[in-house]
Amino acid sequence: MFALIGITGQTGSAVAAALLGQSHRLRALVRAPDRAAAWARQGVQLQPGTATDPEALRRTFDGAEAAYVMIPPAPAHPDPVGYYAEVAKAARDAARAAGLGRLVLLSSEAAHLPTGTGPILGLHHAEAVLADAAPHVTRLRPSYFQENWRSVFHLAAAQGILPTMLADLDARRPMVATADIGASAAELLTDPKAPALVELAGPADYSARDAAAAMGKALGREVALAQPPRTAWEGILQEAGLGAGYARLIAEMYDGINSGHIRFSGQGEQRRGAASLEETVAGWPRP
Repeated sequence: MFALIGITGQTGSAVAAALLGQSHRLRALVRAPDRAAAWARQGVQLQPGTATDPEALRRTFDGAEAAYVMIPPAPAHPDPVGYYAEVAKAARDAARAAGLGRLVLLSSEAAHLPTGTGPILGLHHAEAVLADAAPHVTRLRPSYFQENWRSVFHLAAAQGILPTMLADLDARRPMVATADIGASAAELLTDPKAPALVELAGPADYSARDAAAAMGKALGREVALAQPPRTAWEGILQEAGLGAGYARLIAEMYDGINSGHIRFSGQGEQRRGAASLEETVAGWPRP
């Protein structure tokens, strides 16, 4: 049996689908069981609780062969980096109490860096906290999610505009689909000899211009890129629903991407997924 955090999210649902496809039994921590009713109908045991509750996490991990741990998003939290550490400490205490043998942590590219990475700094701390949570811990560090573009897909559909904070519209960088993250995490969970560190990219690197082309093809219309000024970033992000602290961190992350500071470490095992950006965008429902 395998335990999961985040089954109602992008990567957690992909992990669950991959494991269920291999006929594994699953238990998932869920804050709102009614939102996960479809998973319960597929045989997933639902454990009510939050990711900051060590006892709920212990019940989730109890008897599991391995656990998938991710930090559920909390974009309105007043202390976003502290929140990452809080979840990591709760997961560490729960894993130890449950005698968990193996743990796979969803981290991020650049989690090896101690500064200048925005919210990724929270995962830098989470990696340190969870390093000895179980006898075998694997850090899965994916690149920029292809699905990050989905938040502005509606604008591309309605107005033919694709806003981006990427400075160089032609610079290609690693981007990976959440389906590939889920498949990789499932593989690591079921491998008793999984490497301690995996850095995961998509099958190719992509630029902002590639994203606009993929959306244009999917929507059957011209899509033009738009770059808001740096001074407007945090306000735009707050208007989208992010708290002030998280908006500052996201802006810092894009500064790090644009400068080349945010990158893979080049350590551990380097892997590539299978889903192209064009395939990912083509699968999104039309707004």
